[in-house]
Amino acid sequence: MTPLRATAQNLYRYQKERFPIFILGLSFLPAILSSGAVVTRTGSIHFTFVILALVISLTYLLHVRIIDEFRDYDHDVRHHNDRPVPRGIVTLGELRIVNWVVIALVIGSAAYAGSQTFAMATVMLLYSFLARNEFFLGMWLRKHFFVYNAVNLVQMLLLQVLVYTLADETFHFTSLILVHFLFTASGTIIFEFLRKVKTPGQDGTGQDTYTWFLGHNTALRIYAVCAILNILLFIKVLSVGQSAISYWAPVTLLLAAGTYISLLIHGFRKEERTNQLLQVSFMAMYGSFNILIFLSM
Repeated sequence: MTPLRATAQNLYRYQKERFPIFILGLSFLPAILSSGAVVTRTGSIHFTFVILALVISLTYLLHVRIIDEFRDYDHDVRHHNDRPVPRGIVTLGELRIVNWVVIALVIGSAAYAGSQTFAMATVMLLYSFLARNEFFLGMWLRKHFFVYNAVNLVQMLLLQVLVYTLADETFHFTSLILVHFLFTASGTIIFEFLRKVKTPGQDGTGQDTYTWFLGHNTALRIYAVCAILNILLFIKVLSVGQSAISYWAPVTLLLAAGTYISLLIHGFRKEERTNQLLQVSFMAMYGSFNILIFLSM
Protein backbone atom coordinates (compact mmCIF):
# COMPACT_ATOMS: atom_id res chain seq x y z
CA MET A 1 0.00 0.00 0.00
CA THR A 2 1.38 3.41 -0.97
CA PRO A 3 1.89 6.06 1.76
CA LEU A 4 -0.70 8.32 0.11
CA ARG A 5 -3.32 5.57 0.08
CA ALA A 6 -2.54 4.65 3.69
CA THR A 7 -2.96 8.28 4.74
CA ALA A 8 -6.27 8.50 2.87
CA GLN A 9 -7.54 5.36 4.64
CA ASN A 10 -6.44 6.73 8.01
CA LEU A 11 -8.27 9.99 7.39
CA TYR A 12 -11.36 8.08 6.32
CA ARG A 13 -11.28 6.10 9.57
CA TYR A 14 -10.83 9.34 11.49
CA GLN A 15 -13.79 10.88 9.67
CA LYS A 16 -16.04 7.93 10.52
CA GLU A 17 -15.31 8.25 14.24
CA ARG A 18 -14.89 11.98 14.79
CA PHE A 19 -16.51 13.72 11.83
CA PRO A 20 -19.21 11.64 10.10
CA ILE A 21 -19.60 14.00 7.17
CA PHE A 22 -22.77 12.46 5.68
CA ILE A 23 -24.69 12.58 8.97
CA LEU A 24 -23.46 16.10 9.71
CA GLY A 25 -24.47 17.24 6.24
CA LEU A 26 -27.98 15.90 6.74
CA SER A 27 -28.21 17.61 10.14
CA PHE A 28 -27.06 20.96 8.71
CA LEU A 29 -29.37 20.93 5.67
CA PRO A 30 -32.72 21.65 7.41
CA ALA A 31 -31.27 24.64 9.33
CA ILE A 32 -29.73 25.97 6.11
CA LEU A 33 -33.09 25.74 4.32
CA SER A 34 -34.97 27.48 7.13
CA SER A 35 -32.27 30.17 7.37
CA GLY A 36 -32.57 30.92 3.68
CA ALA A 37 -36.35 31.02 3.95
CA VAL A 38 -36.49 33.56 6.79
CA VAL A 39 -33.97 35.84 5.07
CA THR A 40 -35.53 35.74 1.59
CA ARG A 41 -39.11 35.20 2.86
CA THR A 42 -39.65 32.59 0.19
CA GLY A 43 -39.55 28.81 0.04
CA SER A 44 -37.68 29.07 -3.26
CA ILE A 45 -34.03 28.72 -2.18
CA HIS A 46 -31.24 29.07 -4.73
CA PHE A 47 -29.28 25.86 -5.22
CA THR A 48 -25.95 27.73 -5.09
CA PHE A 49 -26.82 29.07 -1.63
CA VAL A 50 -27.49 25.56 -0.32
CA ILE A 51 -24.22 24.17 -1.72
CA LEU A 52 -22.11 27.07 -0.46
CA ALA A 53 -23.73 26.94 2.97
CA LEU A 54 -23.12 23.19 3.23
CA VAL A 55 -19.51 23.46 2.05
CA ILE A 56 -18.62 26.32 4.40
CA SER A 57 -20.52 24.81 7.34
CA LEU A 58 -18.87 21.41 7.00
CA THR A 59 -15.37 22.70 6.29
CA TYR A 60 -15.51 25.21 9.15
CA LEU A 61 -16.83 22.57 11.53
CA LEU A 62 -14.01 20.24 10.45
CA HIS A 63 -11.56 23.07 11.12
CA VAL A 64 -13.01 23.45 14.62
CA ARG A 65 -12.80 19.68 15.18
CA ILE A 66 -9.15 19.59 14.11
CA ILE A 67 -8.07 22.49 16.31
CA ASP A 68 -9.84 20.69 19.16
CA GLU A 69 -7.58 17.69 18.50
CA PHE A 70 -4.49 19.88 18.89
CA ARG A 71 -5.78 21.77 21.91
CA ASP A 72 -7.04 18.66 23.70
CA TYR A 73 -4.21 16.28 22.77
CA ASP A 74 -2.66 15.93 26.24
CA HIS A 75 -6.10 15.67 27.86
CA ASP A 76 -7.22 13.00 25.37
CA VAL A 77 -4.04 10.95 25.85
CA ARG A 78 -4.74 10.83 29.60
CA HIS A 79 -8.51 10.47 29.59
CA HIS A 80 -9.72 9.47 26.09
CA ASN A 81 -7.05 7.18 24.69
CA ASP A 82 -9.67 5.34 22.65
CA ARG A 83 -9.97 8.29 20.25
CA PRO A 84 -8.27 8.14 16.82
CA VAL A 85 -5.38 10.53 17.50
CA PRO A 86 -4.20 8.95 20.79
CA ARG A 87 -4.60 5.51 19.16
CA GLY A 88 -2.36 6.54 16.29
CA ILE A 89 -5.04 6.13 13.61
CA VAL A 90 -4.12 9.57 12.31
CA THR A 91 -1.30 11.93 13.28
CA LEU A 92 -1.49 15.59 14.20
CA GLY A 93 0.80 16.27 11.24
CA GLU A 94 -1.72 14.75 8.84
CA LEU A 95 -4.54 16.72 10.45
CA ARG A 96 -2.50 19.92 10.16
CA ILE A 97 -2.34 19.45 6.38
CA VAL A 98 -6.08 18.75 6.20
CA ASN A 99 -6.70 21.85 8.31
CA TRP A 100 -4.87 24.11 5.85
CA VAL A 101 -6.94 22.64 3.03
CA VAL A 102 -10.26 23.26 4.81
CA ILE A 103 -9.21 26.81 5.76
CA ALA A 104 -8.51 27.46 2.07
CA LEU A 105 -11.94 26.05 1.18
CA VAL A 106 -13.67 28.27 3.76
CA ILE A 107 -11.86 31.39 2.54
CA GLY A 108 -12.31 30.55 -1.15
CA SER A 109 -16.03 29.75 -0.80
CA ALA A 110 -16.67 32.86 1.29
CA ALA A 111 -14.78 35.08 -1.16
CA TYR A 112 -16.85 33.64 -4.02
CA ALA A 113 -20.06 34.38 -2.09
CA GLY A 114 -19.29 38.06 -1.53
CA SER A 115 -17.53 40.65 0.59
CA GLN A 116 -19.83 40.45 3.62
CA THR A 117 -19.60 36.67 3.75
CA PHE A 118 -15.82 36.88 3.35
CA ALA A 119 -15.63 39.37 6.23
CA MET A 120 -17.76 37.09 8.39
CA ALA A 121 -15.58 34.08 7.56
CA THR A 122 -12.49 36.08 8.50
CA VAL A 123 -14.01 36.92 11.89
CA MET A 124 -14.84 33.23 12.42
CA LEU A 125 -11.31 32.09 11.59
CA LEU A 126 -9.79 34.72 13.87
CA TYR A 127 -12.10 33.59 16.66
CA SER A 128 -11.10 29.97 16.07
CA PHE A 129 -7.45 31.04 16.42
CA LEU A 130 -8.27 32.51 19.83
CA ALA A 131 -10.17 29.35 20.76
CA ARG A 132 -7.22 27.21 19.62
CA ASN A 133 -5.04 29.14 22.07
CA GLU A 134 -7.70 29.10 24.80
CA PHE A 135 -7.98 32.89 24.54
CA PHE A 136 -4.50 32.99 26.08
CA LEU A 137 -6.03 32.18 29.45
CA GLY A 138 -4.53 28.69 29.66
CA MET A 139 -5.62 26.42 32.49
CA TRP A 140 -7.85 29.08 34.05
CA LEU A 141 -10.33 28.67 31.19
CA ARG A 142 -10.15 24.87 31.25
CA LYS A 143 -10.89 24.83 34.97
CA HIS A 144 -14.13 26.74 34.36
CA PHE A 145 -15.97 24.05 32.42
CA PHE A 146 -19.17 25.96 31.65
CA VAL A 147 -17.35 29.14 30.56
CA TYR A 148 -14.95 27.03 28.47
CA ASN A 149 -17.81 25.39 26.58
CA ALA A 150 -19.74 28.64 26.20
CA VAL A 151 -16.89 30.57 24.56
CA ASN A 152 -16.22 27.68 22.18
CA LEU A 153 -19.91 27.41 21.31
CA VAL A 154 -19.81 30.99 20.00
CA GLN A 155 -18.11 29.59 16.89
CA MET A 156 -21.32 27.80 15.92
CA LEU A 157 -23.40 30.94 16.48
CA LEU A 158 -21.07 32.93 14.21
CA LEU A 159 -21.52 30.22 11.58
CA GLN A 160 -25.28 30.74 11.73
CA VAL A 161 -24.83 34.46 11.01
CA LEU A 162 -22.61 33.59 8.05
CA VAL A 163 -25.38 31.39 6.61
CA TYR A 164 -27.69 34.41 6.72
CA THR A 165 -25.14 36.44 4.73
CA LEU A 166 -24.97 33.64 2.16
CA ALA A 167 -28.73 33.91 1.67
CA ASP A 168 -28.55 37.69 1.23
CA GLU A 169 -25.38 39.79 1.42
CA THR A 170 -27.45 42.83 2.44
CA PHE A 171 -29.48 41.09 5.16
CA HIS A 172 -30.11 42.77 8.49
CA PHE A 173 -31.63 41.44 11.68
CA THR A 174 -35.39 41.80 11.37
CA SER A 175 -37.62 40.56 14.18
CA LEU A 176 -38.18 37.32 12.24
CA ILE A 177 -34.47 36.66 11.71
CA LEU A 178 -33.71 37.51 15.33
CA VAL A 179 -36.27 35.01 16.62
CA HIS A 180 -35.02 32.43 14.12
CA PHE A 181 -31.46 33.02 15.32
CA LEU A 182 -32.57 32.38 18.91
CA PHE A 183 -34.34 29.23 17.74
CA THR A 184 -31.27 27.88 15.94
CA ALA A 185 -29.00 28.98 18.79
CA SER A 186 -31.11 27.06 21.30
CA GLY A 187 -31.04 24.01 19.02
CA THR A 188 -27.27 24.20 18.72
CA ILE A 189 -26.83 24.61 22.47
CA ILE A 190 -29.09 21.63 23.18
CA PHE A 191 -27.25 19.45 20.66
CA GLU A 192 -23.89 20.35 22.18
CA PHE A 193 -25.31 19.77 25.65
CA LEU A 194 -26.60 16.31 24.75
CA ARG A 195 -23.24 15.33 23.30
CA LYS A 196 -21.80 15.68 26.79
CA VAL A 197 -24.63 13.98 28.66
CA LYS A 198 -23.50 10.44 29.43
CA THR A 199 -25.23 7.47 31.01
CA PRO A 200 -24.32 6.81 34.67
CA GLY A 201 -20.86 5.30 34.91
CA GLN A 202 -19.82 6.46 31.42
CA ASP A 203 -18.44 9.89 32.31
CA GLY A 204 -14.84 8.68 32.32
CA THR A 205 -12.09 10.47 34.23
CA GLY A 206 -11.74 13.66 32.21
CA GLN A 207 -14.31 15.75 34.09
CA ASP A 208 -15.51 17.00 30.71
CA THR A 209 -19.21 16.13 30.64
CA TYR A 210 -22.27 17.93 31.93
CA THR A 211 -23.37 14.84 33.83
CA TRP A 212 -20.04 14.87 35.71
CA PHE A 213 -20.73 18.37 37.02
CA LEU A 214 -24.53 18.34 37.26
CA GLY A 215 -25.45 14.73 37.84
CA HIS A 216 -27.52 12.65 35.44
CA ASN A 217 -31.00 13.60 36.69
CA THR A 218 -30.26 17.32 36.88
CA ALA A 219 -28.81 17.26 33.36
CA LEU A 220 -32.00 15.64 32.06
CA ARG A 221 -34.15 18.25 33.82
CA ILE A 222 -32.14 21.05 32.21
CA TYR A 223 -32.56 19.38 28.83
CA ALA A 224 -36.32 19.11 29.38
CA VAL A 225 -36.58 22.85 30.04
CA CYS A 226 -34.35 23.76 27.09
CA ALA A 227 -36.38 21.54 24.75
CA ILE A 228 -39.55 23.40 25.79
CA LEU A 229 -37.77 26.68 25.02
CA ASN A 230 -36.83 25.39 21.56
CA ILE A 231 -40.43 24.38 20.87
CA LEU A 232 -41.73 27.79 21.98
CA LEU A 233 -39.17 29.58 19.82
CA PHE A 234 -40.25 27.47 16.84
CA ILE A 235 -43.85 28.55 17.41
CA LYS A 236 -42.69 32.16 17.76
CA VAL A 237 -40.87 31.97 14.40
CA LEU A 238 -44.09 30.84 12.75
CA SER A 239 -46.02 33.57 14.55
CA VAL A 240 -43.65 36.39 13.59
CA GLY A 241 -43.50 35.00 10.07
CA GLN A 242 -47.30 35.19 9.97
CA SER A 243 -47.64 31.49 9.23
CA ALA A 244 -50.66 29.37 10.05
CA ILE A 245 -49.55 27.93 13.40
CA SER A 246 -52.71 25.85 13.76
CA TYR A 247 -51.89 24.15 10.44
CA TRP A 248 -48.71 22.65 11.89
CA ALA A 249 -50.05 22.13 15.44
CA PRO A 250 -50.64 18.34 15.13
CA VAL A 251 -47.15 17.76 13.73
CA THR A 252 -45.62 19.97 16.42
CA LEU A 253 -47.40 18.11 19.21
CA LEU A 254 -46.40 14.75 17.75
CA LEU A 255 -42.73 15.74 17.50
CA ALA A 256 -42.72 17.21 21.00
CA ALA A 257 -44.40 14.10 22.38
CA GLY A 258 -41.77 11.88 20.76
CA THR A 259 -38.98 13.95 22.30
CA TYR A 260 -40.42 13.81 25.82
CA ILE A 261 -41.33 10.14 25.59
CA SER A 262 -37.69 9.47 24.68
CA LEU A 263 -36.64 11.57 27.67
CA LEU A 264 -38.87 9.55 30.00
CA ILE A 265 -37.61 6.26 28.60
CA HIS A 266 -34.00 7.29 29.10
CA GLY A 267 -34.76 8.65 32.56
CA PHE A 268 -36.01 5.22 33.61
CA ARG A 269 -33.65 2.96 31.66
CA LYS A 270 -30.41 5.01 31.71
CA GLU A 271 -28.77 2.87 29.01
CA GLU A 272 -26.45 3.78 26.16
CA ARG A 273 -29.09 2.94 23.54
CA THR A 274 -31.71 5.09 25.29
CA ASN A 275 -29.16 7.90 25.49
CA GLN A 276 -28.74 7.62 21.71
CA LEU A 277 -32.53 7.62 21.37
CA LEU A 278 -32.59 10.86 23.38
CA GLN A 279 -30.19 12.53 20.95
CA VAL A 280 -31.86 11.18 17.80
CA SER A 281 -35.34 12.20 18.96
CA PHE A 282 -34.24 15.79 19.57
CA MET A 283 -32.43 16.02 16.24
CA ALA A 284 -35.53 14.64 14.51
CA MET A 285 -37.72 17.26 16.20
CA TYR A 286 -35.30 20.14 15.57
CA GLY A 287 -34.69 19.14 11.96
CA SER A 288 -38.41 18.78 11.32
CA PHE A 289 -39.08 22.20 12.83
CA ASN A 290 -36.56 23.72 10.42
CA ILE A 291 -38.24 22.00 7.48
CA LEU A 292 -41.62 23.30 8.62
CA ILE A 293 -40.24 26.84 8.82
CA PHE A 294 -38.89 26.45 5.29
CA LEU A 295 -42.28 25.25 4.03
CA SER A 296 -44.15 28.02 5.87
CA MET A 297 -42.32 31.06 4.49
